[in-house]
Amino acid sequence: GPTGLAAAIFLHERGIVPLIVEKREVRSPYSKAFGINARTLSLLESSGVTNKFIENGWKLEKLRLRRSGEVLGTIGLHEVETDFPFMLVQGQEASERILEEELNRRGIFVERGVEVKDTTLSGGAGHITLLANGSERTVTASQILVAEGAASETRKRLGVEFEGESYPEPWSLIDLELETELDPNEASIFMFDEGGMFVVRHTGNIWRVLGNAPNLLSHLPSSTKTGEIAWESTFEIANRVAKKFQVGPYYFAGDAAHVHAGIGARGMNLGIEDAYVWAELLGRGQLHRYEKIRRPAIKKVVGQIRRAMNVPRPQTLPGKFVRRVPWLVKRVLPHASKKAGSWILGLDHALGL
Repeated sequence: GPTGLAAAIFLHERGIVPLIVEKREVRSPYSKAFGINARTLSLLESSGVTNKFIENGWKLEKLRLRRSGEVLGTIGLHEVETDFPFMLVQGQEASERILEEELNRRGIFVERGVEVKDTTLSGGAGHITLLANGSERTVTASQILVAEGAASETRKRLGVEFEGESYPEPWSLIDLELETELDPNEASIFMFDEGGMFVVRHTGNIWRVLGNAPNLLSHLPSSTKTGEIAWESTFEIANRVAKKFQVGPYYFAGDAAHVHAGIGARGMNLGIEDAYVWAELLGRGQLHRYEKIRRPAIKKVVGQIRRAMNVPRPQTLPGKFVRRVPWLVKRVLPHASKKAGSWILGLDHALGL
């Protein structure tokens, strides 16, 4: 995924050639994370990846909050003082492809079809049993980045708790063709009595519709015409942070270390940030600082996301407030736009290096 691929690039920039193993034979064709924020673009700029991302994606500069056919306010990302005052919209499958192509250009190749069968710890080193084509081999390493997703078996084997909570209601994601009056260069956040919905153009005339309102597509503007569905999924949202980010030579990053609701598109971006901090500390010989730097930063962001998730959920007090007094939201949002934009772009905290 993006965390491991980015980590390999950051390591190579520091003169370290990593071994990367991946169970999947091919990259996933589905676009899960689709927003690349200013922090990520800044971290990847020196590698040349940022320019390739920008050439491939498109720049989202405005998000509109809507209620009952009215725009309550706008968050203007272009108002934030940064070299990249926008959210770059690009599917995760494209991000992974570009990252892997850059690694290949550097002579680094992902070993695909390789499964991690076991992970142990002894003598200060990690011993990893790898299975490929029916044959096993053991790799011993003193620094191991575990970026194997939310269901990380390594995290479970090492007894690290994944603390947090799940939301009871199902959420839906639909990528499909739309003909709509919505501006193709903006994103819209809709607040309904029964839930919320986020709509943004993905690529071409394919749009992403995401939310917790029932019969999601029926809440689109009445003039909207729906076309072919490219992908759809129903899923559960959880906010969880690993109790430890390090066990001996094993360090957790990305979804293996933290998962949360998609508000603000922080997930993949925080994972790439984990990768940068880890690679930088490894290059300095200071990996003992990784957990102390990353876990508090992650817990703070996840706490902010947890509070923000009250808004699209109509049964919460903040959710009821937004829906019942929209006139007050219209007054407040212009004063909060720049701060909200800075948070969405990942510029709300220092890296702590």
